[in-house]
Amino acid sequence: MPLDLTDTEFENDLDVLLRFQDVLLKAAEGARDDELNQEFQLLRRLLLADPTYKESVPPFVRRHRDLGSLWPAFKSFDPQWAPRRVEVRKQFEPALEIAERTELFVANDPVPSGYDSTAWTGASTPAERMRAVRTLIPVTLLSIEQLLASLEAPNHNGAPPLDGTNEAIEQLRALHTALGALLAAADDGKLFENVNEGLATEAARYAKRAAKALRDDPIPYAFSAMILAVMSACGIGGSISGWLAGVAINMKRK
Repeated sequence: MPLDLTDTEFENDLDVLLRFQDVLLKAAEGARDDELNQEFQLLRRLLLADPTYKESVPPFVRRHRDLGSLWPAFKSFDPQWAPRRVEVRKQFEPALEIAERTELFVANDPVPSGYDSTAWTGASTPAERMRAVRTLIPVTLLSIEQLLASLEAPNHNGAPPLDGTNEAIEQLRALHTALGALLAAADDGKLFENVNEGLATEAARYAKRAAKALRDDPIPYAFSAMILAVMSACGIGGSISGWLAGVAINMKRK
């Protein structure tokens, strides 16, 4: 059952969950201003009122009604903010997985189930996956930078940007940050620790949301699909390769 999103800015459940996670990540770093607290309370009520998510929302969210009372729980995770963010991502993952399963990329079109990317990339062992990440992610980062430069440039005919452009820019920036963190982890020999902590899954979500926002702009849309494909070749985000089938279907229609 989808959330009741009447009178909210969100299009679907996944939008709500990702925004709520962003609020919690900021709060885990110590942010507790009135605006953020009001948003926390609104999103908390929205999720706890829906039986689909009530049991998957992290216990620390269910127990605390505002960010002030939540702060001691965050400090109990770890004295440092970085491990607290890791714990938030870990505990929030079950709810995000539920929301992601309910979202359809192309309305009313079935999207094929996920394919095992190792069948066509050959990157099946940890060493091979590490090599793929260290080889392909730098190329992906440069591709994202070029796509951002193109999207942020003024239109040659003076036309306003398409509706999804600003959303795509925001998601691409977040993706660039997440992939940069994964590349740094690979360089430090800590790639799989970061993957297990949910950073790769988060990067995959940013990539898919960027592609979705660009689907009405053919060239950037195709470019975003290439970025998704390269990420899939690296083994980042297990559902990307299957999700790309939906991208291909939508591109053929254009």
